[in-house]
Amino acid sequence: MGNSQDVINAVADLRVDIGLIEGPCHAADIIAEPWLEDELVVFAAPDSPLLAGEVTLQRLAEAPWILREHGSGTREIVDYLLLSHLPAFHLGMELGNSEAIKHAVRHGLGISCLSRRVVAEQLEVGSLVELTIPLPRLTRTLWRIHHRQKHISKALQRFLHYCDV
Repeated sequence: MGNSQDVINAVADLRVDIGLIEGPCHAADIIAEPWLEDELVVFAAPDSPLLAGEVTLQRLAEAPWILREHGSGTREIVDYLLLSHLPAFHLGMELGNSEAIKHAVRHGLGISCLSRRVVAEQLEVGSLVELTIPLPRLTRTLWRIHHRQKHISKALQRFLHYCDV
């Protein structure tokens, strides 16, 4: 496990048979296939000041953001789909995994944007709150990758079929 760039490197070096990544892969030796559609949500702690009043692009720009590190597919997509629409943004901190981000946001250190799948439980119990933002839905494609020269065995084909179900 690692960020998307770590997984791409492991596949490119033939250390693993396949990879599941959060963003596009541009490596020439890698075959990338769309796997799942994923929705990203912007979220905050239940007592966040952003929940008082309308959430505008300016207010989002002024809030401290807690983001994944560079090299993460989530970060690449958030930079492109969300942060590029803000007049500026305040990077509060970069963290290397989603659990750490959820913990930091839950304790009021800032806001973030992660996959709905990753924060679904916290949104359901109310320990995190989704922010309604003035932008279109944030969606991305999750990718399945393998090395161009890697033989796909029958066992691996069965696993890939299982992943598609």
